Amino acid sequence: MDCVEAADEGADALQAGRPIVLVVDDEIGILTAIRRCLRSIPAEVVTAESAGEAIAFLHDNPVAVVVSDHMMPGMTGLELLALVRQNWPRTLGIMMTASGDIQLAADAVNRRLVRAFLTKPWTVDALRVAIREALEAWQAAGPDAGEGLRNGLAEAVRQQATRAVLALARAMDARDRYTRNHSERVAGLAVALGRAFMLPPQTLEALRVGGLLHDVGKIGVGDAVLLKPARLSAEEFEAIRRHPGTGASIVEPLGLAEEVVAVIRQHHENHDGTGYPDGLAGDQIHLLARLVHVVDAYEAMRANRVYRTAREPEWIRAELLRCRGTQFEPHLLDLFLAELEAGRIDAALVEADGVALGLQPALSSPPSSPAG
Repeated sequence: MDCVEAADEGADALQAGRPIVLVVDDEIGILTAIRRCLRSIPAEVVTAESAGEAIAFLHDNPVAVVVSDHMMPGMTGLELLALVRQNWPRTLGIMMTASGDIQLAADAVNRRLVRAFLTKPWTVDALRVAIREALEAWQAAGPDAGEGLRNGLAEAVRQQATRAVLALARAMDARDRYTRNHSERVAGLAVALGRAFMLPPQTLEALRVGGLLHDVGKIGVGDAVLLKPARLSAEEFEAIRRHPGTGASIVEPLGLAEEVVAVIRQHHENHDGTGYPDGLAGDQIHLLARLVHVVDAYEAMRANRVYRTAREPEWIRAELLRCRGTQFEPHLLDLFLAELEAGRIDAALVEADGVALGLQPALSSPPSSPAG
């Protein structure tokens, strides 16, 4: 597999003292062409066929430049470069895209995720110049560039998340105990799925906090609606549909990481654009929100609710597959089902229940939350 070959090349690059350029694209033909074009570049060129392979390589190797395609299954290039910026801030990013999307370019540049933006079909000279300039900037910055940013960000996430969870969990404790520990289970399942997706530790922490707080907006939903044991009226359902936006409004002043706020606001957005509150679709929905969307639905179906009993495992699996490509992103759902088959989802549930009971270390006092 190309990732294994890349890891070996990365080890040689470290021994030789040459910087590493990591190229990410889901089309093998493009990767082959780029490797051929970059033979004259003073660096080791390593390729990965997915964002997951790239993240695994980044965990173990100091990469100078990441060159990524944008449209890839599971995680877009923009999402990958955002993770690189957060977790490996010294590494510089270059994005390739066939879309020619000016808004995408502006977003990437304004968020300082990329040093260069190349529109396909790019020329060999343009690619070489962009990489050479990025390598020169990386070498000029020195080995300590970004270390303070990375450490400060991690500490800020921990402190802000702890404050938010402590304050909001207590408010949630006063609500319905029928679905107690739903948020802890969602957080635990989300982290398990995030690990399978090979997300880095800081991102997993943000994912866990988002899972804990995803339903905090239900504080604004009255008990008569939230605990109703019968079918909701259109007006009552509209009150439920407002909870993601309400939750985001509650946590935004706390200074939580933007991906945490995105999880809270977007965890009911559907892959096909039929969700709420904003009708987002596909990669318009934040990756972490897409992850939480899958595990939130699974946990809600497997638990008893005031209006129904828990569903059988076979029924749940069939329902998830029925909603593949409409409610859920196919790639993420397939990964979840593979983890479920391997027993890692059940293990995560046991661990999450242990946290809720105080048997395992927790980020903060465990909240109780209504179901997704």
